[in-house]
Amino acid sequence: MTESLQQRFESTAQRVNADDRLVHRGRHLTTDLKVVVGDVPYLLRIRGGRVESLQAQMPLFAPADLVIRGTEEAWAALWEPIPRPGWHDLFALTKRGAMAIEGDSHVLFAHLQYLKDVLALPRRACAH
Repeated sequence: MTESLQQRFESTAQRVNADDRLVHRGRHLTTDLKVVVGDVPYLLRIRGGRVESLQAQMPLFAPADLVIRGTEEAWAALWEPIPRPGWHDLFALTKRGAMAIEGDSHVLFAHLQYLKDVLALPRRACAH
């Protein structure tokens, strides 16, 4: 993975926890979310809307309630300041085959806007 993608994603925990509105939106969510950016897996431990930890290179069989994996190209496109049509959303990327979402669908749909906002935060890092 390119260093800039890695750096942008690794800033997610700090950005979530600094955003009171986002933390409030996710206040009922406690989950372990595995996000795979290219070949690099991350484990986000979310507790009450706050990212308790973001761990890179986690153990191979670390449990997670939800897994979102995408190609480097997919994440880079999603994190552009203004993403192109078809590259702008988790579901659009899944439809085009560049991303996959697996696991507990209740966690995904009950907290969809929060999760989409968390995973779009690196876009703001790029825009500044």
